[in-house]
Amino acid sequence: MAKQIKTEETNVVVAEAPKPQLSPTRQAILNFENHLNNYEKKVLPSLLEKHGISPTQFVQVVLSEIKKNEKLLQAFMENPSSMFASILAGAEVGLIPSDMLGEFYLIPRSMKQSDGKYRLSVTPLIGYKGLVNILLRSGDITRIHTEVVYEGDEFTPVYGLEPNIIHKPNFDVPRTANKIKYAYAVAKMKSGEYQFAVMTRAEIEGVRAMSKYENDLYFNDKMGINRWMERKVVLTQLSKMLPKDYYSKKAITMDGMMEGGAMLTLDENNQVKVVEGTPIKPTRYRNIYGTLNSTTETTEETINFTNEIENN
Repeated sequence: MAKQIKTEETNVVVAEAPKPQLSPTRQAILNFENHLNNYEKKVLPSLLEKHGISPTQFVQVVLSEIKKNEKLLQAFMENPSSMFASILAGAEVGLIPSDMLGEFYLIPRSMKQSDGKYRLSVTPLIGYKGLVNILLRSGDITRIHTEVVYEGDEFTPVYGLEPNIIHKPNFDVPRTANKIKYAYAVAKMKSGEYQFAVMTRAEIEGVRAMSKYENDLYFNDKMGINRWMERKVVLTQLSKMLPKDYYSKKAITMDGMMEGGAMLTLDENNQVKVVEGTPIKPTRYRNIYGTLNSTTETTEETINFTNEIENN
């Protein structure tokens, strides 16, 4: 293309330098950033204000997660609705999606869509730290503690009118995954009273088997050295008996549905919708929730995570 410049003496034709072509990855990131900026202006302030989270900070963290994870970027390109529905769900319950923070994760999975085709999509999952965070919000709980019990430990849970737990670890015995016997969670209430839940290894394995996804973090000395999954399972069980605010109840319900194979999407009115029992294409990803494999029937249920989301 040529550009004509007129002067008093003559017309000078100057060749205009061609604009550099963006790579598909860079173009996808720019598209995602533009869409996210629209949400930052129109939707995120009302969702995050009640949780004391800055929309700008939230957006920066989300952008950082997308830029460093090729699978998430691919999921945005293949199924942007699932990406933004998951992001908005996190904002609604006041959890920031960040691998580093460990509160809330955006997980890419190959999932069957309404047209019968599989597309890489995003599902949100709450981490152990996120679960602790939302349970402490009610103000009725002042402390949460979880622990894993190994063979060789002295462990005596006492029920009845004066419930109590006696746990004396034995550090002279190898504390490896195959030695895990129990996990327990304790919550101290504002009143000074304690509530706790104890689960056996078999009960934890039972919860694991109910998930639609194989999870390599359970009882794994390399990938799950902190035993976050065992701790999360028993804390989730305890949470059923604890006081919770509206958003905590919503977050825990959503997390259970995602473990059951559901996926979030946006409907024709840009409302967040849960698609339950979404079939998963057998594919292995190196992420927080390991191998993803499931086949079930698909049903739909609408949940209004946001009151109204304006069209971009």
